Amino acid sequence: MPGPNGSQPADPVGAPARLTLWQAVRQTWFAHPDWTVTDHLAWLDGEGYDTDTPDGDPASLIGQWLAGHQCAASLSWPPEHGRVYAILGVDLLIVFDDADSAGDVLTMLRVAQVPADVHVFNAAGWDEVARLVRAVNPGLVIRDSRPGPVDGRS
Repeated sequence: MPGPNGSQPADPVGAPARLTLWQAVRQTWFAHPDWTVTDHLAWLDGEGYDTDTPDGDPASLIGQWLAGHQCAASLSWPPEHGRVYAILGVDLLIVFDDADSAGDVLTMLRVAQVPADVHVFNAAGWDEVARLVRAVNPGLVIRDSRPGPVDGRS
């Protein structure tokens, strides 16, 4: 800000900075890579973001952004590695290898009013994630529902 002795920093306003619409879409995309345009718009509306943009229909713009970034994401997350869907609820972590099964269990937990969230991981890195989760929260029960014998599953 201009001052009597030249430019000087502005006084802080005391409120944390809010993410822009596109920063928020990017953050939710990192946390929920399988969200649809509708999921993103619902979350943005729930958080009080103004999705009316002068550049066009927000659904179309978000769809274009997601399509472009999904192509880029596949370079860092090869399809042959697959994904692990982990549902975290209270003191239990349930692991799936397909989104439909994870979605069914998540729906049942939410209907039963059990607080639960789903997190998506690269299957190649899941063992490291599980090791860290066990180290940080040794009381957490991890139930791996993926088919096939693998050492260390609980």
